[in-house]
Amino acid sequence: MGLFLQMLMALAIMMVSLQGWQPLGCLEEERIALLNLKDAFNYPNGTSLPSWIKGDAHCCYWERIECSSSAGRLTALALDGVRNQELGDWYLNASLFLPFQELYWLDLSRNRIAGWVEKKGGGYEFQKVSNLEYIDLGVNRFDNNILSFMEGFSSLKSLYLDYNRLEGLINLKG
Repeated sequence: MGLFLQMLMALAIMMVSLQGWQPLGCLEEERIALLNLKDAFNYPNGTSLPSWIKGDAHCCYWERIECSSSAGRLTALALDGVRNQELGDWYLNASLFLPFQELYWLDLSRNRIAGWVEKKGGGYEFQKVSNLEYIDLGVNRFDNNILSFMEGFSSLKSLYLDYNRLEGLINLKG
């Protein structure tokens, strides 16, 4: 019986190493931030993101989320088309993304976002999400002000702004 258990343990170790390590949960601060995002997208009466459950510590397994296999931190967030279009234009509090220190891919397209909520005292803190390489803000309600907002992202490689309310000549830097 001892040999059988040893073989079973060796098989389990091989399977884990072949599949790669998957995080069992996620960081508490990121889970709380995700739940705050869910509330923001559902305000005042939406029903989006039903798999994002308050008592579930395994947010890396929630829909529309990808986590790194090494650290269990959130790396990609696909919130395209999550907000009910009938709720109209709205302003998203970009500081809700601050806990996601390893976030490199963010899709917020098709949500009728008209702009960002400023922090108290003015300005925005969204640029502190310093690893963002890909942002899709297409099919929203942004105007030309979004361009000055995006200047603070040094790691940004792709920005999609198609089907927004951009007008006139646009001066692109870098």
